[in-house]
Amino acid sequence: MARTRGSYPHPVLDDSDDVASVFRLINPRMNSLTERMDLEFEVELTDEDLSSHLQAGTAELVVRWKCAETFGLGFLKPKLIQSLERSKRYLVSLPQDDLDGRVEFQLQILAATDIPFYCLGRQNRDYADATFRVREGSVLAVGGIITVQARKLYDPMQPPLEACFVFKDAPTLSSGIELDFGDSEHVVVWIASEAFQDFVALGGRPEFQVASVMMPALMGTLEYMKEVGENGLVEDTAWHLSLSQRIKDLRAEDKSVLEQAQAILEDPVGRAIKKETEDMDQDDQA
Repeated sequence: MARTRGSYPHPVLDDSDDVASVFRLINPRMNSLTERMDLEFEVELTDEDLSSHLQAGTAELVVRWKCAETFGLGFLKPKLIQSLERSKRYLVSLPQDDLDGRVEFQLQILAATDIPFYCLGRQNRDYADATFRVREGSVLAVGGIITVQARKLYDPMQPPLEACFVFKDAPTLSSGIELDFGDSEHVVVWIASEAFQDFVALGGRPEFQVASVMMPALMGTLEYMKEVGENGLVEDTAWHLSLSQRIKDLRAEDKSVLEQAQAILEDPVGRAIKKETEDMDQDDQA
């Protein structure tokens, strides 16, 4: 029996001729965020026996990852996000701290328990009707390998979003903020003088800067984009192009302004509250 990889003690569904079925990872989509990298992908599996093992819990779908730069490696359990006609779409996430440069993902099906009489109906005829004792953790199928470059495409207070906004002191403003859309390069966020000084003082706490000023400024900008978008007045501005692309990357075109802003800033309120809670816990322990 011809093989393209090392031998297994039991039939394995991969690109060899062990099993006459299909198991593969298709249509991958990577989204690199501030604190994590998300990878969405579809899984096509045509083997009924392996599907039955997955449903029964005697086998599990996993993604093995490995980063050459950080020497990180491990297994992820994909989250099902959509069932399609011939495939299923899944999501896995990894912390950015674990990644740098080239990251390799391999889709696998592993035995979740010992399987004493393992046999696949479409296994190669050289196996005949043989059954196998498969131990927990053994590889049952390999759906291919994809490689991506881990990089932070977005940080709420760094480019490209930082390049869209400029924060300035507004001595004539009594309170709050005002937005100026007259510049082709960026939106000017005018902040009342007293609040501006506090905003600058929060430089070491970006979560609070984002939640208190960036969030309303972004919402106002997105609302303005929707109001004047149809007349084409701002479509060629740098800030409009950057924000429009980010919304497209997040597939948030049909969402509300509030939902878009929260997605772009990656749950700014939740992050600020979490940071404050962590700081309070540290103070209590001190």
